[in-house]
Amino acid sequence: MAYKDEDEEIECDIIESYGEFSRGYGNWNKEVNLISWNGRPAKLDIRNWQKNHEKCGKGIAITREEAEELVKLLDRILKEKTAKSKYQTGQSQSSKKSKTAKKPVLPNTLEPFYDELELLFGAKPAECKSARNSLLKKYHPDRNALNIAFATRKTIKIKEAYEKIMEWWSKNGLA
Repeated sequence: MAYKDEDEEIECDIIESYGEFSRGYGNWNKEVNLISWNGRPAKLDIRNWQKNHEKCGKGIAITREEAEELVKLLDRILKEKTAKSKYQTGQSQSSKKSKTAKKPVLPNTLEPFYDELELLFGAKPAECKSARNSLLKKYHPDRNALNIAFATRKTIKIKEAYEKIMEWWSKNGLA
C-alpha cells in the first residue's frame, strides 16, 4: 500500500495482523500489526486503521525489544492503578473528598475526534480549540485552491470533531 503524507509517498507492507484491541468511531480501529514501512525491517506497529486499511492514523512502530520493555512498563502501571483503586474504594465517605481534582474519564468514542484534531486523547478544551484553529488555517479552502473539495471536507471534519469533544466536556460540566 502507498500513502501520501504531505508531499512524501510512504510505502507500507502489512506482514502480519495480530488483531484489533479497540473499536473507534466509524470504520476506525486500533490495531497491532507487523509492518514494514518504506522497505525497512518490519516492526510491531500500533495505530488506528480504517477497516479496509486504505488510511491510517498516527501511531508507533517499535522493535521487539522495545515492545518487551513497554509490556513491563504497562504491567507495572496497571498493577499500581489496581492497588490504588482498591485502596480508594476502601476509604470512608469523609475521606473521599480529594484536594486535587479528579481526572475525567473520556469515552473511547471520542478518540477519533482527537485524532482528527491531531491531539493526544484527553487533551483539555483549550488545547482542542487551539488545534482546531491551527488546522482550520492550514486546511481552509482559500489556502488549498488546487484541492478545494478535499480542503472543504477536511475543514468540516475538523469542525465536527471539535464540536463533539466540546459537547462531551460541556455535558460533564468540565468545559
